[in-house]
Amino acid sequence: MDEECVTELPKGGDLPWALFYPADYSVASSNLGYHYVYRVLKELGVAVERFCNDPIPFRSIEGDTLLERFPVITASVAYEGNVEVFFRWLCAANIPLHFEDRQSGNFPIIGAGGAMSYINPLLLSAVCDFIILGDALDALPFVVESLREYIIRGDKPKLLDRLAEHPSILVPSRHIRNGSVLVKRVLGNDQPLNADYPMNSTWVTPRSTFGKTLLVELQRGCIRNCSYCTLPGCFGKMRFRDAESIKESLEEIFSTTQIDQVGLVTPEAGDYPQIENLLDFLERENKGVSFASLRIDRVTEKMLSALRKGGRHSITVAPETGSDKLRFSCGKKFTNDLIIEKIGMASSLGIDQAKLYFMIGLPGETDDDIKAIADLSGRIILETGLNLILSVNPFVPKPGTEWKTMEFEGAAGIRRKYKILLNELSKIKKKRPQVRLTSPKEAEIEFSLAWYGYNESVELAKNNGISKKVHFNPAARTKTLLELENLW
Repeated sequence: MDEECVTELPKGGDLPWALFYPADYSVASSNLGYHYVYRVLKELGVAVERFCNDPIPFRSIEGDTLLERFPVITASVAYEGNVEVFFRWLCAANIPLHFEDRQSGNFPIIGAGGAMSYINPLLLSAVCDFIILGDALDALPFVVESLREYIIRGDKPKLLDRLAEHPSILVPSRHIRNGSVLVKRVLGNDQPLNADYPMNSTWVTPRSTFGKTLLVELQRGCIRNCSYCTLPGCFGKMRFRDAESIKESLEEIFSTTQIDQVGLVTPEAGDYPQIENLLDFLERENKGVSFASLRIDRVTEKMLSALRKGGRHSITVAPETGSDKLRFSCGKKFTNDLIIEKIGMASSLGIDQAKLYFMIGLPGETDDDIKAIADLSGRIILETGLNLILSVNPFVPKPGTEWKTMEFEGAAGIRRKYKILLNELSKIKKKRPQVRLTSPKEAEIEFSLAWYGYNESVELAKNNGISKKVHFNPAARTKTLLELENLW
């Protein structure tokens, strides 16, 4: 295995535990939450082994161990698409999906956590025996202790009763009755980012999405109030890690492990108050830098220079739309002129490509707003000379956001708007952008999954070509994801 741990972890352990990430190994290795849980479980003496969709499904990365050897299986679920993969994976392993169908028999305990638990844990509620809500690290010692006792003594009902006592754990068989959540669970989304918690990758590998890059978490939460975004409402207040503590930890890692690239993980790097101090330190250490997220109005020349010195030739930003007015309504208070100015700065420093994220189907959007995406793209090409990749995604209203009650465009409306956009982009003759479109079908499934389990009825794409209403009620929740997909 071409991976290297950056911190020494205990060997062996008890309580065999399968830790699944519902994607390929490269993506799993790029998710800090997955790194953190693996590290903490190892430090708690758990015999945890990792599973991904590859290199070999149903066999662990550590020991090529068969999944059937593990009495505990948990998944780190980052977004709606992960849930589909997780459920299909359990089904393929001949594990009954609905928790009620596992009450008798020698079936593993199934649990989950991850970003999806902040947004809509009910999506996992028909399948999982337990769901850790929000930041999982504080709850893990309690979960490990409870599961160890269960392995020794048996008695699954007693295990579920005990897990249900924890304020950050949802136990569907105990907390959901007749379509209602009986006990309000407390999300652990205000955990301080102090030195007691992991802050960086547990392992590095060239097979990660970002290559052999050490990921370092700078902050959680966000002070922005972007109307479409789950961060402000679901992920807690803004919390920063101290730069001096980060530097001390990095110096220790650099002394034992060959690290060339450091990836700074934060909702918005420019909001981190000590970002330039940290960039100066990484430059002195001769380390390349990449950013998980750059908000264009917070980009500085130092940040772009750090990217370029680290060998990066591309910048990724999210204008969301080509219209200033519509962008302001989203909560992003910057103009097309500023976008071009900052991308031009990147070009002058040697960056030759920009990846731009846009959304279509936003509340209040007109056909002229769709055309404005092409207009902005054309201006960027003309004024900066950069090659462009456009990632265009339908707006999907999500729980916990300001726009949670807004209508979803629906497949017919999405296809119509894609046609307008592609027609306008075809008019760009020089350096025509590459375009990546999320499929309308995929967007519809994402919308249905995002709201699965909520009491209120959800009407899909009202007046936009979908012929029937789909109601998501936990009292009549489907037993398998396949049934949920059949709603379409």
